[in-house]
Amino acid sequence: MRGAIVLATLLAVQVGPLAAQNPQVRRQVLQQQVVERFMANYRAQAGLTDEQYRRLEDITRQSFEARTTLALRERNLWFALEGQMRPGMAANADSVAKLIDDLLALETERVERARTEQREFASFLSPVQRAQLTLAWRRLQMQIERVRGGQGRGPGGPGM
Repeated sequence: MRGAIVLATLLAVQVGPLAAQNPQVRRQVLQQQVVERFMANYRAQAGLTDEQYRRLEDITRQSFEARTTLALRERNLWFALEGQMRPGMAANADSVAKLIDDLLALETERVERARTEQREFASFLSPVQRAQLTLAWRRLQMQIERVRGGQGRGPGGPGM
């Protein structure tokens, strides 16, 4: 997975014309290409059958959509909390308490999502294949964070 940085750079060059049109489209295309490349690499590494790969794709797509939704909610909650805590402005204690509770609930949802994914993966991947997948995803996420320089995180909050 060390090639993720190089891959992201190469993909940026390939998708360059889209950047001028719409940065969000560019980001989505890059994400899709990185995930596709990751999946192909993992398939070869783990020696997945066609059926295993199909199931992995389905779960990964659903998981990515759910995680994207969670990340958007988290970003909005952090933004709202920052708005409440502006210097010189009186924060509404009830609103702040609710925002903090919502952030904690979001973390619980994130953990439950991970548990659900692992149960689903366990139905067709061996423990070794699951460990390979987990480690590969972690490495990819760490590389993406390094490339992004930590951008996209709320204050004190974990990124996606």
